[in-house]
Amino acid sequence: MTTTAADRTLALLEGQVGRALPEVETPVAVIDLDRLETNLAELQSYADAHGIAMWPHTKTHKSQELGSRQLELGAAGLTVAKTGEAQIFQEAGAPRILVHYPPVGPDKWERLADVAAAGAELTIAVDGLAPAEGLSRVFARRGLRAELLVELDVGLHRTGQTTTAGAVALAEQLERLPAVEPAGLSCYPGHCRRDDPELSDELRAVDELLRETREAFDRAGLRSDRVSGGSTPTQHLTHTTCVNELRAGTYALLDRNQAEDDRCALWVEVTVVSDAVAEQVVVDGGSKTFTSDPHPAGGHGSVVGLADARFIRMNEEHGYVDVSALERRPTVGDHLQIVPNHACGCMNLHDGVLAVRAGVVDHVIRVDARGLIR
Repeated sequence: MTTTAADRTLALLEGQVGRALPEVETPVAVIDLDRLETNLAELQSYADAHGIAMWPHTKTHKSQELGSRQLELGAAGLTVAKTGEAQIFQEAGAPRILVHYPPVGPDKWERLADVAAAGAELTIAVDGLAPAEGLSRVFARRGLRAELLVELDVGLHRTGQTTTAGAVALAEQLERLPAVEPAGLSCYPGHCRRDDPELSDELRAVDELLRETREAFDRAGLRSDRVSGGSTPTQHLTHTTCVNELRAGTYALLDRNQAEDDRCALWVEVTVVSDAVAEQVVVDGGSKTFTSDPHPAGGHGSVVGLADARFIRMNEEHGYVDVSALERRPTVGDHLQIVPNHACGCMNLHDGVLAVRAGVVDHVIRVDARGLIR
């Protein structure tokens, strides 16, 4: 039997258990368990206090372990983007799964039917008739059922019906299909960003469109009891809207785009491998470790504890850190901790992550749904 790269990686990670962070082999993604648990508990408590159902988006961590933690804390179900992810979390015992991505193609419809046949209550968000018709045919043939949410474009202009009238018309078409039942609305306010001074006004406009569309559903005799939405930047404003199912994802780990370093549960532990060039050091992580997602302030991550160091450039395996503003520059062999710009993209590059408590590796968190892009 061939040993895969994932097998080798996970074996190497298991060998780090019990080590203090300065002793671990790098580059390696790390999750601080105390911060993770705080992040998960705080948002679940907020949702519970406001009568909002949590449906965390697992695209952030892609881990059965972390999804199970979210369910244990009280999440109503888990959200996924792709059908392969749905399979992973059904196998982990998730009782309810929301696929918030339009599934197009017979193979995807059959995979989702497999998930439903295995016992998971399935919901799929759609913004057009074609994917729903395919799901309906497969589910009807196999004697299965699923709920549908009509996705509304509330400002990101990516997917979703762009008008209330279009959403109503689609829901009326969906009602005529066998084996699937339209149950309400969904949206993603991805244009509402942290630190945007107009965030509250933008979210208010989102809510106005959602309420207008929900009322139109009611007048047409369509189900509108489920209103799914939210995001990490807007999470604590959800109660000011009509959203009653919150799909925040990044909140579990946080990243440079979403929070200050001391709240981020995820970082990448790297080692300085070169200080030969003046005013810079090179670390052993590049775009294959961090992803190349941007940040409004530029750069590719935040160097923890060194505010004046700037992670300015990457090749595939090299990270360039500008240390010209530091009184003492790091030297070869030193460890640095860098919070990535985007946690979701970073996690998908790693087969496993070191779970750390009080600076010591406790266990390995497997990224079970890594690479499941279908």
